[in-house]
Amino acid sequence: MIPKALFVCSNQTHARMFTPVARILEREGRVSPRWVALDRYYKDEAAQILREHGWADYALLTRPHRASGTPWEGGPWTRMQILLQGRRAVRACLRAERPSVVVLGNDLGTLERLFIAEARRLGIPSLLVQDGVIALRPVPAPPASVWVRAVRRGMNALGLRMPDAKPYGQNGADRIAVMGEAVALWLTAQGVPAERIAVTGQPRYDLLHALRTGTALPAGLEPPGLPEGKGIILFASQPYIRHKVCAESDARRIWQTVVAGVRALGANYHLVAKLHPSEDLAWTRRWLGEDFPAQWTMTRDVDVISLLWRADALVTVISSTALEAVCLGKPVVLLDLGVMPESIPYLESGVALGAKDAEELAERLRQALEDEATRRRLAQAREAFVSAYAGPMDGQASLRVAREIASLARDGASPG
Repeated sequence: MIPKALFVCSNQTHARMFTPVARILEREGRVSPRWVALDRYYKDEAAQILREHGWADYALLTRPHRASGTPWEGGPWTRMQILLQGRRAVRACLRAERPSVVVLGNDLGTLERLFIAEARRLGIPSLLVQDGVIALRPVPAPPASVWVRAVRRGMNALGLRMPDAKPYGQNGADRIAVMGEAVALWLTAQGVPAERIAVTGQPRYDLLHALRTGTALPAGLEPPGLPEGKGIILFASQPYIRHKVCAESDARRIWQTVVAGVRALGANYHLVAKLHPSEDLAWTRRWLGEDFPAQWTMTRDVDVISLLWRADALVTVISSTALEAVCLGKPVVLLDLGVMPESIPYLESGVALGAKDAEELAERLRQALEDEATRRRLAQAREAFVSAYAGPMDGQASLRVAREIASLARDGASPG
């Protein structure tokens, strides 16, 4: 019997990331891919991308209709409900699928940690694949009072609450496939055994390698509806409000600064706002109202790589998209409004420019687009940065991840 790999897709990015890996497993015939999407909990429409990529046999994790909210939106009662029903759903899924290995792109969410914990309970190895930039300098959580800690311990013991997530890569996965050496070194410094870590690169970046080297044509990468003859400034947003990373006023200030900065470049530039997969497009449009001009483009579901290929520059606060832009040789401007810390050293390394207001944003964009000395400096910093953070850009990342899956399916969890 051919062993199964169960790919757990929390969002659209995971469906795109795992697809080339699953195609290799299918082609080699050593491991059969199976899919489960967490859309009923996270509402991030991974199933839509699975269908677009030709996967018709995915499962949706069971969830009672009466339950509402998500693990990050609800209060303690909602989170407890999701934990209890999620545990039952994960156990039922693993019993039905009987995979030889569970593959995830996230180990911080409630459902993902349940998959890791329940797989371990059943003796099924798990592989965590880095899906984007990892904050190597996380903001410490505020201290909890003694009585809060006591209540948490009691609820944990009764199985009514998941213990707080540890930093990335430290929540029980048997193997961790990271993009570059920077994350591997950070994980070992946190006490993760080196033999549990593999530097594979990012499967989605195999396409970036092909585009960089000219071995693939950008056919099909032209996003629909963008104006011809205009420069494209791409803004990669984040779910600032939904994930409670900043106040609503700060989130609006980010958007207003981007709009004002791009508007200052003149009518020859068009702003494209790319929402994070967990953001709501219709809600964001209503919330921004006239703060986002109707003649500009806002999208959520278009693959960000196709937008980057068309873009002349990227603006963001904190996003994996910045790393992807650097891989494609696109200039990056990071907006620093004192809201979110820089997760990896884009500015410190010289691979990106920084701006603190709309006027400075416009100036940095002009430099990145028009000043040859600035463009040379950015280019000189790129290769070492890409190697450390994106990993080997040789078009073989999907193959390396597929080999990790096949090894776990064959041999089980590695020691350590």
